[in-house]
Amino acid sequence: MPRRGENIRKRKDGRWEGRYIKTYDTTGKAKYGSVYASTYLNVKKKLNEAIEEASKNTFSAARSDLTFREVLFLWLQSKRNNLKDQTYAKYYSLISKHILPVLGKIKINNIDTPTVNRFIYAKSSNGRLDGGGGLSSSYIQTICFIISSTLDFSLKEGYRSMSFGSISRPAKQKRRHGVKVMSHKEQDMLEEYLTSDIDERKLGVLLSLRMGLRIGEVCGLRWEDVDLTERTVHVHYTVERITNVAPNMQENKTRLVLCGVKTVFSDRVIPIPSGIMPLMIRCKKSGGFVIPGKTYEYSDPRSFENYFHKYLDECNLQSFNYHCLRHTFATRCVEAGMDIKSLSEILGHSGVNITLNIYVHSSLEYKRRQLELVSGINGQKNGQSDEK
Repeated sequence: MPRRGENIRKRKDGRWEGRYIKTYDTTGKAKYGSVYASTYLNVKKKLNEAIEEASKNTFSAARSDLTFREVLFLWLQSKRNNLKDQTYAKYYSLISKHILPVLGKIKINNIDTPTVNRFIYAKSSNGRLDGGGGLSSSYIQTICFIISSTLDFSLKEGYRSMSFGSISRPAKQKRRHGVKVMSHKEQDMLEEYLTSDIDERKLGVLLSLRMGLRIGEVCGLRWEDVDLTERTVHVHYTVERITNVAPNMQENKTRLVLCGVKTVFSDRVIPIPSGIMPLMIRCKKSGGFVIPGKTYEYSDPRSFENYFHKYLDECNLQSFNYHCLRHTFATRCVEAGMDIKSLSEILGHSGVNITLNIYVHSSLEYKRRQLELVSGINGQKNGQSDEK
């Protein structure tokens, strides 16, 4: 059976049809081709061969006169089979919204280091489409990767006659003002509300608040990933809504995808806290997703977040972004004295620096307790010295 979102369908005449991007016109608009076969596996094989052939032949007759726009889409097409859907959609969005409007019409041989560096500086200082300042460090790093990879590709394929210097990538900025963290009182009020009349969605919110799961990870969690005997949850799927850059006979601009988690570090096993176990047992079903959806088997993260805001309103709490639950979890763990290495692994980070610099926001009260602890140690030392 085809994967959800794959550009393969079974026709009414019984044949399987696969659609692919055959080429792009000068405006970057995709032109499609189709392949046909009697079985799904055969049409998928034909589709992969057609995509590979299209990447070789497109624009082959005019290599020396291509624009950066044309080479960008050639590079993106050459990477299509090796990219996750969400990664491909992210690249496509950054190319369309940020790179093409500024650099798209420049001939590939006229792209030079000063031009790219000026572009990167402008995006890092005032690149947001809503005029709200510069793009995030993550977006800037990804844009730099796309540009440098495209230029390397153009040289290798003969679209460009000269090598390119290095891009001046701005240093990653530490987040000084992240999302808000719930106070102890606010957290207690929300937990009391959720546990008083537990259901699957309320349990999902608790999994983020008490175990640090991301919203997509909660939506992608299946009951078969929950081991009540070992008291563990295996996180290895996430649900994301991505741009539908190559729709398959459908009009929706976005679509939901169930995919593997972001990195090997995000694929993790988390112990279930004792306070959550009875609630998991109460909600446990024989199969399916922990939070079932209406249209799909799994829940749409946007719909799930709407329920979260409804819960906040019913508790008379201020508005919080859903991701604040993960921040709150990390902060409470630090306050309780959990070692950062363990916390980093529970959160699914690649290293402890990410945990410290981005997600952990120590409260003023916690800092005060730490200073008092140090003061107590110093006072004991001074007392011992006086006795001697």
